[in-house]
Order: sequence, then C-alpha cells, then structure tokens
Amino acid sequence: MSESLHILFLASWYPNPDEPQDGNFIERHAQAVGRKAKVAVLYVHSLDLARNFRVEMTENKNIMECRVFYPKTGRTQFFQKLANYKKAHQIGYEALLARFGHFDFCHLNVFYPAGIFALDLKKKYGIPILITEHWTKFLPINPARFNFHEKYIIKKAGHQADMICPVSEDLKKAIQQMVPHDRYRVIPNVVDTRLFKIRPPYAGDRPVRILHISTLNDAHKNTSGMLRVLAKIFSKRRDCTATFIGNHYGERYINLARDLGISEDRLTILPEIPLPDIANHMIQHDLFLLFSNYENLPCVISEALVAGLPVLASDVGGVREMITVQNGQLVASGDEQSLEKALYKMMDGIKINRYDPDLISQAARDKYGYEAVAASYFQIYKNKNQQ
Repeated sequence: MSESLHILFLASWYPNPDEPQDGNFIERHAQAVGRKAKVAVLYVHSLDLARNFRVEMTENKNIMECRVFYPKTGRTQFFQKLANYKKAHQIGYEALLARFGHFDFCHLNVFYPAGIFALDLKKKYGIPILITEHWTKFLPINPARFNFHEKYIIKKAGHQADMICPVSEDLKKAIQQMVPHDRYRVIPNVVDTRLFKIRPPYAGDRPVRILHISTLNDAHKNTSGMLRVLAKIFSKRRDCTATFIGNHYGERYINLARDLGISEDRLTILPEIPLPDIANHMIQHDLFLLFSNYENLPCVISEALVAGLPVLASDVGGVREMITVQNGQLVASGDEQSLEKALYKMMDGIKINRYDPDLISQAARDKYGYEAVAASYFQIYKNKNQQ
C-alpha cells in the first residue's frame, strides 16, 4: 500500500533562490512522508529576471522536487498574476504526471496561495485534499489580516478538504473560526532526528550558554525585550553568555546591545545559517530562549528539544503544547520581569543538571520524529484511499 501511494505535495512556501530557508519545514514534512510513499513536491515562484516559464526538476533525498519559475508581474496586474500562477502550476503538474503517472492525494501545505491550484485539481480530477497549515496569520494576536481573496480561497479549500492538519491545537481553534467543520487532526512539525544530536550534560565551572534563533523581527520575536533582560542579568552575573542567530536584523541589535552595555564577550549575534550549523550550535548550548509576542508551533523549539535543550519561552500559541516542567518553563509574553526571574531559576537548574538531556530528547523524538509524523499522515492517506 505505501509504495503504491503517490502523494503530490503542493507548497505555498518552499526553499527558493530568493529565500533559501523559506518553508523548509514543509520540505521536511515531504521527506518524512517520502519514507512511506512516493512523494513529489510542486512549488511555483515568480522571478524578476524570468522571461518565460522554466521547469526545474531535482531529486532531494527521497522526494522529487519540481520548481516552476515564471515572470513577475506588477502589483496592480492581479488577473495576469493569477493567470501566470495557475499556468505555472499546470506546467509543473503535467511535468510530474509524466514521471509519476498519477497522484492519489494532494497534500496542500498552507492554504494560500497554492490552494488555488489544489481546488483546480479536485474539480478537474477528483483528487482528495489534505491540508497542513502553519500560518500564524490565523492567530487573533497576529496584527496581520487576510484580505478578501485570501479568505475566499481559505474558506473554499477548507470546505473542500478531506482533512485539515494544523500543527497545533491552538492553530486548529483559530482556523475553525473561519472553516467550521470536524475534519481536523493536529499533526506537529517534524524534526530530522539524525541531524540533531543530543547535547552533553552541563559539566565544569563554565558559563551557562543561552541560545536564541529566529528571524529577529522585533514585532514578532521581541528581540529587544530579550536583550533588555539579558543586559540586567549580565550586569549581575558573570556565569552566563548568549548567542543570537537570525537573518535580516542583526546589525540593528548589535547596536542596541552596545547601547545597553552588553559586551561582545557576553553576546554573539550571527546571521542566518544552514540547518546543520544550527544543529551544531544547539549541542554547544545549555538553554534555548524564545520570548515571542505570538507564535504557532515553532520548529526551532522542537529542534531544541530533540537536541535535549531545556526551553524558556513565552506562553503564546502552540508553545504551551510543547513545554512541560521536565523540559522547560513558560512566562507571559512581554513580561520582562518574569523572564529575568525564570532565567535565573533555569540557569541554576542547569548547573545541577535538573533537566535531563536524554529524557528531553527522547520525548521530543517520539513526538516530532520523521517516523511518528509520517505515520500520522499515512494513516489519513490510507483511510481515504480505502473508501
């Protein structure tokens, strides 16, 4: 049964020339499912320099990736943009059909905009749709809002879907406000457990190493709040250091850290790095820190847990579904005083090895590992295929 199933992963976000890390969690979901079925990923992307439609087919571990690049249009050319988008998908779909022969399931990742083509597939060919959703835009606390066209596609695709799989219970509740039915099953993000090794227990008389990884977008991740708290802690204690890893905002926070009196030997700020390098940093640190204003189910937390890192995070979105007294602590978002107290408590706990890396990692591997996540998806495919 597994070998005979052909799954089309239709991705609204996916690694591309403009954003190499964009949607890499969708890539990992595809690789997880690829262990149990034949998987092809279709992703289309507009480029400024593209003069026509170009298909790029590549093998990535156990999946086939089809990227279709097409000419970018102006913001006011909505209908031309939509026509190009649909045409690019059709070109890619036909290229994949030539290799795969047929598809049993359309696994749509993020409702919009790829849901536009998923609806075409169901209407034309009757292909069932499973939707995995990650988008924090559904969360009421997120200041971003869906426009009319986005809402239309989300509602239509949601009602046509055979199953909707949000990555957290919190996100499920938010989506149900827009798409109220009972065809939901929560399946979390996946972690490559072979890549993320388990950190060694704390040993020796050395500083506790704190790690933060994100976009460093202040409105979302509250980077400035973390730095203000760390500045207070660094002024009182010499037994801790921190590393921040992010993408577009690093220089801004180097300046802020300097203004707060944080010395370079206490705080390192690095640009965005590939996933294997992130895995290496995790085993070199003792505590993962995330102080976001809103979140869904952050991949970086599940990765940290698989690496055996205890996590201190704000109690937002699906984060509360990830953190227990055995693997970390939660604080209210924006509450810098509580964050400072919690950091003191967790650093002291780390020094006496209160948080067992092996136990933290095993629990996370059982929940976020490739086998567990793939089995959950495959059960849905199989049940629908047998109907």
